Amino acid sequence: MSTPAPVPGFLEAAGLMLLFFGGKGGVGKTSCACAAAFAIARRRPDEPILLLSTDPAHSVSDALASLHAPGNLEVLQLDADASLRAFRERHRALLREISQRGTLLDNDDIDALLEVALPGLDELAAYLELADWIEQARYACIVVDTAPTGHALRLLAMPGLVRRWLDALDALLAKHRYLRRRFGGDARPDHLDDFLARLDRSRGTLVERLTDAERCRFVPVTLAERMSVAETQDLLGLLGAQAIPVSDLVVNRLVPASPCEHAAGDGPEAAAHDLCPVCAAERERQIAALAPLRALAPDARLLGLPLLADEPRGADLAGLFEQATTVPEAARPAAASAAATAPWTLPVQVAHAAPLPPPGLRLLVFAGKGGVGKSTLACATALHLNRVRPAQRLLLFSTDPAHSLADALGRPVGSEPTLVRPGLEAQEVDAEGAFAAIRAAYRDELERLLMNHLGSLDITFDRQVMERLLDLAPPGLDEVMALTTAIDHLDADRYDLIVLDAAPSGHLLRLLELPELIGDWLKLFFQLLLKYRDILRLPRLSEQLVALSRATKRLRALLADPHRTRVQVVSVATALGLAETGDLTAALADLSIAAPVLALNQLTPPGPADCRCALCSALRRRESEQVAAAARFAPMHRTLVYRQHEPAGLDDLAALGAAFYGQRTLELGR
Repeated sequence: MSTPAPVPGFLEAAGLMLLFFGGKGGVGKTSCACAAAFAIARRRPDEPILLLSTDPAHSVSDALASLHAPGNLEVLQLDADASLRAFRERHRALLREISQRGTLLDNDDIDALLEVALPGLDELAAYLELADWIEQARYACIVVDTAPTGHALRLLAMPGLVRRWLDALDALLAKHRYLRRRFGGDARPDHLDDFLARLDRSRGTLVERLTDAERCRFVPVTLAERMSVAETQDLLGLLGAQAIPVSDLVVNRLVPASPCEHAAGDGPEAAAHDLCPVCAAERERQIAALAPLRALAPDARLLGLPLLADEPRGADLAGLFEQATTVPEAARPAAASAAATAPWTLPVQVAHAAPLPPPGLRLLVFAGKGGVGKSTLACATALHLNRVRPAQRLLLFSTDPAHSLADALGRPVGSEPTLVRPGLEAQEVDAEGAFAAIRAAYRDELERLLMNHLGSLDITFDRQVMERLLDLAPPGLDEVMALTTAIDHLDADRYDLIVLDAAPSGHLLRLLELPELIGDWLKLFFQLLLKYRDILRLPRLSEQLVALSRATKRLRALLADPHRTRVQVVSVATALGLAETGDLTAALADLSIAAPVLALNQLTPPGPADCRCALCSALRRRESEQVAAAARFAPMHRTLVYRQHEPAGLDDLAALGAAFYGQRTLELGR
């Protein structure tokens, strides 16, 4: 039996000012963040504490339910649009004045560029808010419930983006600053210099906090599952590269080791003497998945949280970390009994199989909350279609910044299409790398233009502005470029169908809405190139941006065509999971994107007929209630997928795909 763990280090750190919870979607980050915020607020009753959600698909209010926060704890779900509107209004006059300091571009050009290109996504909004609060010392401690891994890391990497943005604004002032010093003898910073210096100071303060182990901690949250551990490995590597301290790592939903906690029956004499077959199989799988975890974070304390019969919400969250146990270094399954000598395996079980995607479909998107199994079902679907339609050319494609296709398939997947099987390829696009290549090519082309044709004083400074024009592109342009890569594949007739493993709900919806913003930015950039065509002759950049603009328009048309695009929503049978599913399906309907199928994944499977496990029975009761509640998503077809051993290899994934679409399917009732 696991021994009780000491109090988590992040609760004992009296000087802690920033506490991030992050990891793969669906691992319990929100529950952990809420529990930690409540514990810290109670331990530090005289200090103001903030619980902040930066995930566009907020779950904090759903998790807290009717639980009342302590008086010193403020709860905020960040509204990115409102934060950026406030930033624009607060600083609009200064930004406009910067644009009037004289460059090659006229005032209207730069004013429009700043308005359209001001980075407008949730990571920047969260960053600006955090930087401001830390600068003002508004809260003694801020507990952050982050978006899933890929976008949480974009938040932590935001100082680099802000630095580039400030450099671009500074370039707009460079010529005026030089002329004032050269001809007026005035080298003192003015109010615009002070404005940029204040923003940079806030940026620097946050950078300093993020790398201060006494005042900042990042707590990765993971599950004892192969793919979750693999993503945690990637996360730890990136946190280490940025020198962000990690002192604790939470492993959530561990099957308890004690058989007594599972016993059920008519009396003490009926108590089980071993884990039930379902729990034993699950625990054995968890132990195997956890084997590499300690080596990933040798200096971090591993804290285990048990799988609970009831979804932790409301009052249950307040004492969540009181149930923590130390994850054993050499965990082993419970001692084998006569009943366990022949291990019971979890078969592939699906009820109400999904309809096979129609042959004429061009884009099939798997969408949903993080951690619900989108990647696994996307891979299973692609492999099944590859078997039943061998003539169809398929591409399995990922736009999630934290790619999972390679982990799901168990083989490398490159940034270019990689052969999986004849007729099926996979691709994980490096969106940031692709845009960095465009930026580098633009600067090379601009450098050749300036060296060959221009050399005056004015151009010396205007050149700095022109070099940084692409640094004022909206974040998210790279992700749209990644998605338009898929459109290019379809237009070139390389594939008949693309199966898209999408980013988690909030960021998928942002991505689907981004083409409008990107279209506005491209339109403005084209206007600048046209207006200054006698000076800015940049044919390679123009060609690339024209291609991007056309692909963006085709993407918008494809998404709105139900005959060519469908979304299969994946969820889990929990109140939080279905709440986010409701938000996602409503948003897809507003965007006129067809979503005819809902897969309820990771259900507790039925055990042997003589199994009387209290935990499994409680889980099935809770899940049955949520499956019944999912009837509100009619007329979506609802497919039920039960927990199994994690598919390992292409054959296992193909078997799951066959069951999901009605072959070798066990019908288990409604």
